Amino acid sequence: MRRSDIYLKRLERVMKWYAPARFGVFYHWGLFTGGGCSIHGNEESQGSPLAFKTAAEFDAATPAPEVVARNMIDGAVRAGARYAILTALHSGEAECVLFPTRSRSYLYKTQKDYIGAFLDEAHRRGLKAELYFPMGPGDWDAPEAGPSLAEDARDMPGWAAAFRALLAEMKERYGDRIDGFWLDGRMEGDERRALPAYIRSLWPEAIITSNGDGELNIDELDIGTSEEYEDTPSPSYNRPSAYRRNGRWGATPPRRDFNEDIPHVGADLYWWWAGDGTTNKAYIDDRFLLLRQMCCAIGQRGIWNFAPGLTPLIDGSLPDNHLPWLDAIRGFLDWGSEAVFGTKGAEASIMTPGYFDHHNSIGFASITRPFDRDDIFYALVTQAPLKGFALFESAGYVPTRITDLRTGEVLPFEMWGSGPYLEGVDWSDVERFGVKVLKFEFD
Repeated sequence: MRRSDIYLKRLERVMKWYAPARFGVFYHWGLFTGGGCSIHGNEESQGSPLAFKTAAEFDAATPAPEVVARNMIDGAVRAGARYAILTALHSGEAECVLFPTRSRSYLYKTQKDYIGAFLDEAHRRGLKAELYFPMGPGDWDAPEAGPSLAEDARDMPGWAAAFRALLAEMKERYGDRIDGFWLDGRMEGDERRALPAYIRSLWPEAIITSNGDGELNIDELDIGTSEEYEDTPSPSYNRPSAYRRNGRWGATPPRRDFNEDIPHVGADLYWWWAGDGTTNKAYIDDRFLLLRQMCCAIGQRGIWNFAPGLTPLIDGSLPDNHLPWLDAIRGFLDWGSEAVFGTKGAEASIMTPGYFDHHNSIGFASITRPFDRDDIFYALVTQAPLKGFALFESAGYVPTRITDLRTGEVLPFEMWGSGPYLEGVDWSDVERFGVKVLKFEFD
């Protein structure tokens, strides 16, 4: 198949629901909830009330899977998300499968079907549901607890065979209720490279996300993802445009299109389990930080989604200190959803995202536009211009109208150089809601 045909096929799949959805949530939940760390012998897990050494301990601590799923999806719905991702198993959690698999290769498995309950509840509430899987045996042998994989699955060929068998069992058990797969790790070696095609053979329309390689160099992959970056962004919440070098896991910077975004911005903004039972202070100090990360992710590039990695408790509910962040997003979506859902970023369009500056009146905005329109743009201003007046770049095109999206007020402007100039605008929405949205309409 020609490369252009592969791209168009990806675009067709992505556009069915994933790209218009724009906003999802990512739940790291399992034997080490909220982590990405090992349950054995890891400093970050010491003293964690959310770490369990065996599947039996984990099952004993959880309520019914339906309760867990309801709490998780309640959190997603509360925030206004359109889809949810759950770690079906994780290498740091002894590859513990979150349903009672009949596989003998996975030595850690629960007796409760958390996966089925999650899929059912997501669909019942109108959300799409994706599952996370590591792309390798990873941390399969812990000194204190012994191996987590049977002997036949402790090398790459054996692990790949076991994973294929697990996927076949999940197809039999769950059918087409799985809407997507989030594959964590580089697609190196024949065994890994063959797995997306196998997934596609079982779930032809599923979205397949690859974390660990920004290039979509395997035909069946749909989405690349940025999990973290190491350079200091500007502003502090700015995600994709600040991703300038490889992350600490060796992941390459994600490319311009078909990307999902998880806010884990180096050590200073790490807000999964951090050893002290709380999330990072930066998010607690600024309840709009997550919202502003979302605005950057969806409006600085092209087809980018935003799926923050939330930290559920053992019953699937979210800690109280998460709720102000989610409510800030929902509070914005209650009036600003048309600038989010069904849109893409303005990269390579007439409107320019990022800093806008006129005589040192510096502000910052992300730009979105509807998929089916080329005459409407939304400026999501997350940093108000310092002196109140603003000059936006529109490549010399003159808007027919600029409107405050929340109030409906039509704003006067004049053209200065290649863009519209505004003064006398009330920018208080940036402080009140975390973002002010201007709607630009063109002929």
